[in-house]
Amino acid sequence: MNTKLIPKVARHFEELESTNNAVIRALNAGEEIVNGAVFISDAQTAGRGQGTNHWFASPGANLTLSMAAYPDHLSVSRLFALNQLSGLAVADTVKKFLPEGLAAGVRLKWPNDVYVGQQKIAGILVQNGLRGSSVSWSVIGIGLNVNENSFPESLQQSATSLALLTGHNFNLQEVLAFLLERLAANYQLISPDLLRELNERYHQELYRLNVPARYQLTEGGENFFAVLRGVNEAGQLRLELAEGGERVFSLREVRFV
Repeated sequence: MNTKLIPKVARHFEELESTNNAVIRALNAGEEIVNGAVFISDAQTAGRGQGTNHWFASPGANLTLSMAAYPDHLSVSRLFALNQLSGLAVADTVKKFLPEGLAAGVRLKWPNDVYVGQQKIAGILVQNGLRGSSVSWSVIGIGLNVNENSFPESLQQSATSLALLTGHNFNLQEVLAFLLERLAANYQLISPDLLRELNERYHQELYRLNVPARYQLTEGGENFFAVLRGVNEAGQLRLELAEGGERVFSLREVRFV
């Protein structure tokens, strides 16, 4: 079991359709991709989000990267721990570069976003190669809005960046170095005896935890009120319904309204 890794930029691209796709393509081609290898691109032409979503980023303004890992000790049922560790690493990074008042508003929105207040500042996409009930490889993709200041009109209310929040630009290499440091530190938390600590830290940062709010069923579009009570080990959202009782929702079964 190896829960230590040293993230290091292995390949740097000026332009790429998707860093996640590039890592997976290399893995499938049998290339030797070491634990912690990072593929980073100045620009993405088809950056990926969850499902069919796309990730917007102006060339050279933000961090778009993917890291390869081999968490072969994790069972398939505990793969959400990878979302948790990477989400916490990104949240730690955002807090590092924001003033204290804004940093207090950083939260992890299930399943894979980082928010400051009510605006999204980062997204995470974890993809896994499975061999039976174990993990063959994992690719952790991260998009972090650093110096973005020209979001499309459709995103101007819902998205933000470190630059927009603070009024000044940041050194991308400095932000990247801190992010990779936090990924290395948090990766150790997927050791079996530390998974509980990882889960507790994740819930401390969870967006809307114990707050009544409105949600929407993906199929049918029905809106309903519920209280978010947490996320279970399998990564399912736990909602306490207004009429009583708790229900769990898997990815793409429910939306935040």
